[in-house]
Amino acid sequence: MPWIEIELSPRAEWNEDGLEDWAQALGSFLSEKGTGLEPQIRMLPGYYVLQLGEAGIGELTLSRSERLVILDGLSLKGHVECDFARFAVRFARHMGAVGFCVSGASSAERNFWRKLGGVIQPDPVPLKGSIKRGKVTIKQLAKFSLLVTYENEPVLCLEPITCNAHAPGLASLAQRRLEKMYGGSPLGFASRKAVHCPWVISREQWDDLLSFSRLQAFDLLEDLVNTSQEI
Repeated sequence: MPWIEIELSPRAEWNEDGLEDWAQALGSFLSEKGTGLEPQIRMLPGYYVLQLGEAGIGELTLSRSERLVILDGLSLKGHVECDFARFAVRFARHMGAVGFCVSGASSAERNFWRKLGGVIQPDPVPLKGSIKRGKVTIKQLAKFSLLVTYENEPVLCLEPITCNAHAPGLASLAQRRLEKMYGGSPLGFASRKAVHCPWVISREQWDDLLSFSRLQAFDLLEDLVNTSQEI
């Protein structure tokens, strides 16, 4: 099913430290509407998920590094849901998000989102052929988050994490230096698909993208860490 995106003109910088305030504001809104819902926040590498309970509200995902808010499972059954949708879009703009994405909207609900500025985006298509190493590049997203691109299109987001063991393959000098800097624990990357990835990626392609980007990612991460320490 095609998804909808509302491009936002953020009124502030993306405020990661305000996520708790975000959850409380949502809870206040829903409580005032008499829904009885109490949003719960789950923090995962690179994004935050706000579970909004049953009653068709669904969940909100905040893609931290991509500065996006994603609403999934919303059913516009009445005034409460419509008011909540408008409130969430306004709040995303004030939080500094650059886009508000809606997945799972029915055809009958698309006019509602179009009136809020939503544009229907096509479903991703399968990426055909094997991954070519020379077409894989790494870019910085936000802070220490990294973006893997393929043919200059976003594919994966990487978030540095500590691990119990090294991933198979070579460990670069940049990786060894970073591990020594942070107490010697193995370092790796949590990976997830970029929201704007135009393709459906197979397991083999996913593994190749990670393999081909890994050494580049540690080199860029080392530069980012050194730069942040100089400031």
